[in-house]
Amino acid sequence: MYKVLIVDDEQIIRNGLYQLIPWESLGIGGVFTASCAREALEIARKNRPDILLTDICMPEMDGLEMTRLMLGILPGLKIIVLTGHDDFKYAQKSCSLGVSDFILKPVDERNLVRSIKLQVERLRGETGSALRYSLLNRRSMLEKQQELEESLKQLTEKSVDRPEIARITEELNPSDGSDYQVAVTVPDISAGSVWEQHGHLLLMSVKSFFIKLIDANNAGWTFEDRRGNIVVIFFINPKCAAPAEQIAKLQDIVGVEFDVALKVGMGPVVERIADIRSSYDQARENSLSVSPTANSCIEERVQEEGLKSAEKTAFYKEKILDNFHDVEAVKEYIKKFINEIRSSGLLKSAAVEKYYDMASAFYWKYLTATGNAVDGKLEALISTFQSSDIENCGVFLEIFIIKLAYSNRKQMHEIVLAATQYINRNLTEDLTVFSLAEQFHVARNYFSRLFKKEMGEGCNEYITRKRTEKAKQLLAESKLRTYEIAEQVGYHDTNYFSLAFKKNTGVSPKEFRESLISLNIK
Repeated sequence: MYKVLIVDDEQIIRNGLYQLIPWESLGIGGVFTASCAREALEIARKNRPDILLTDICMPEMDGLEMTRLMLGILPGLKIIVLTGHDDFKYAQKSCSLGVSDFILKPVDERNLVRSIKLQVERLRGETGSALRYSLLNRRSMLEKQQELEESLKQLTEKSVDRPEIARITEELNPSDGSDYQVAVTVPDISAGSVWEQHGHLLLMSVKSFFIKLIDANNAGWTFEDRRGNIVVIFFINPKCAAPAEQIAKLQDIVGVEFDVALKVGMGPVVERIADIRSSYDQARENSLSVSPTANSCIEERVQEEGLKSAEKTAFYKEKILDNFHDVEAVKEYIKKFINEIRSSGLLKSAAVEKYYDMASAFYWKYLTATGNAVDGKLEALISTFQSSDIENCGVFLEIFIIKLAYSNRKQMHEIVLAATQYINRNLTEDLTVFSLAEQFHVARNYFSRLFKKEMGEGCNEYITRKRTEKAKQLLAESKLRTYEIAEQVGYHDTNYFSLAFKKNTGVSPKEFRESLISLNIK
């Protein structure tokens, strides 16, 4: 379904067009209206319409100038100009801007419907061409990836002679001046994990992330070895981050996206491609002896218990700010912060100074995160501190912090709602916890936990379920092939799509369609 934006300074015309045209039957799922160019440009940036209906003569900025700016935002926009000026110059200038059609007022409904139908057909044709190009490009990329992986398997898993090394080196086209370091990674699937019966799907998912973060940034090569491990050959050069730094980021992402730990074995740095095998052998051996990262709560408790009083208050302050989006954690740490100050024997003036420092730091965090100023609250808190004893100062600080935390949580719940709406509208996009958290300006770990708490399922599970539902609909209602359906629900690898579909339905896409046919369900 496409989206239309109607721009006219006359409300009666905007409303008339909105009510008159049978939008849904034309394939239009969203209709927006604007009374001026400024408002129209804001709507275009936010909602990205596919078709624009606009008048020429409007206050502030005429429709043709607005059209020029609009095409800068949305190059593929289809534009229908509506005007009462029967002037060839307007029509000529409209065409030079790339306007699709030019219709005189008073608008004939049949002409306008015909024009809108034509624009929708053009959009569908362009979408089909783009999809075909995308599919061909994806297939080509997959073939190249398969060729690359085969060369890397040969390089790491068997002895190869010099001519073979030269051939593989030519195929790989390595970065000039790089050394190499191999990492062998193994997802740690615990008993009872949702991945226990779907290990291959997990490997494909993790490998896909690695390729996007490593290979796509020309920082190394990723492949799956014959033992089912995901192997990364990092480039060591000034242009690339250190492998240890990149591995830490990958472990964090895998933990958030898939709720599994990632065991990693690292090999030594080698200078020549011919020596990569020795780095791989050592990395694989190291991966067998690595255990998952120790429980962070245990590490934190050890750290906390070893601190002096002044260091503890700084430690708790840091934890309060780090857990800004987690109300329960904030409540826990603010109590510890206050109790530590009470037990330290500080005079009221010194204690209040620390309380105010905590309040202002948390308020600044709230302000930068939400953009919502709470006018006068800090000043009122200072006044309250001045008229209260040291015990009550702590109570008022706790109330101040927790109120802000709850206010922020309400906005976080709204973010989950916005995220689900975004997912539902953009199933073909590259949707991950990582990208969604960045889009909504939330810490990845917190976004992941919050989504699961609010929705009763993880963000990835939600995305996969929605994609599966859409795929089932396409399998039932269309004659599209499996690889075409995979592309339309956000999967670029047909095998990956089939595995994900089977994980959620118990059958493959082909089996699902055959079962519908046997039941005579259309």
